[in-house]
Amino acid sequence: FRRSGDWLEKQAVHQIHKPHPKYIPCASFTSITTPNEVHQADVLYMPYDKIGRITYLFCLNIVDVASRYKASVPIGSYSVRDRKGILTSKTIARALKEKYDDPECPLVWPETFLTDRGPEFRGDCEKLMREHGVKIQKAKSKRTMGIFERYNQALIEKLFPSQDTSDLLTLHLNKISRVWVKNLAIVVEYINNSNTDQLGISPVDAIEKEEVFAKPSYSRDGPIGYDEEQLSYINLVRYLLKPGEIEGGGGRRAGNKNWSPKVYHIREVLVQKNQPILYWLEDDDCHGPERSFVREELQVIDPNTELPSQWVLSN
Repeated sequence: FRRSGDWLEKQAVHQIHKPHPKYIPCASFTSITTPNEVHQADVLYMPYDKIGRITYLFCLNIVDVASRYKASVPIGSYSVRDRKGILTSKTIARALKEKYDDPECPLVWPETFLTDRGPEFRGDCEKLMREHGVKIQKAKSKRTMGIFERYNQALIEKLFPSQDTSDLLTLHLNKISRVWVKNLAIVVEYINNSNTDQLGISPVDAIEKEEVFAKPSYSRDGPIGYDEEQLSYINLVRYLLKPGEIEGGGGRRAGNKNWSPKVYHIREVLVQKNQPILYWLEDDDCHGPERSFVREELQVIDPNTELPSQWVLSN
């Protein structure tokens, strides 16, 4: 049985279909430890909230990566007939300038500004950033915007219960509460003054420090960082595929490959305090995926791995 098991582990077909790990630790942006070095920003679509003659329907959210300090700017218009026409790069640029020029806000023009690829962050927005010497970076995946996504979730969880409470108290009026702008500053202040699990302190305290060290987003039950056993540069590995990365589609399906068909070498390694080691890969032609991987996302394979017999192609 042992001999047959050893033979199976050397078969390429078996390797690419091995089960994916149940638990994968996730490194946070721990190479970014200086407040106001990197900011993430995106727009959150909100219910219509009319105050005076202005109807607010978007919220521009900014998060400092190192300190997790947040800022939010409600965005509205006198006319909401053309929703897309309101959310322009000119609107976003004006909102960013308003926040970064606010002496009461500890967020200042960062070194790097990280956003998704939405058109509202191009044009006037990119021009404004260049004028202030800010490097613009576009996120390659939702995972890159993880800190921002968690803030969006926290903001919604804190803002909308007050709407639900109002709805329950006014059932007889058959009205739905859409109020959120007046509570926005209160909720953001509460979040900024609350301790975060990764930092151990509040964003308000963290933004004032010269350096901030965060724990990983999903920790590992075992050695980590400098205490973690590091893979060798001579190791041959396959990497864990994203759902539908090769076959297309957004989810995993029976029969899909779980691990990369191609074999890679380790090109670069990043070891940091309290974080899983990160690996970057390349093949024999010096090509490889742009993203990094933790150990659980890599399958070390035997250098004597066997490909299927050629007769398979002729049958």
